[in-house]
Amino acid sequence: MFRWIEITAATLMIGFFAGYYEGRASFRGVVAVAQQKQMAAADLASTKEAERLAAEAKTANLAQQLEDAANAQVSTAVCLSVDRIMRLNQR
Repeated sequence: MFRWIEITAATLMIGFFAGYYEGRASFRGVVAVAQQKQMAAADLASTKEAERLAAEAKTANLAQQLEDAANAQVSTAVCLSVDRIMRLNQR
């Protein structure tokens, strides 16, 4: 015949292992959801970074075009013309 201490110990062990496996399965689900959210955030961040780099390249290209247009106008006077000074001040 089992003693009460043996029954209590067996019940505690069964409860511990059942809870452990249930918690482990639950934790795996939580980790999977967190990984999916992390991947979505990384995709969004890379898309935003690509947009930022494209805008930066466009800005640099337009600045270069503006500088080239300003340098293309050769001034015959000793002093700079008002239009050329206004363009240089716009930077």
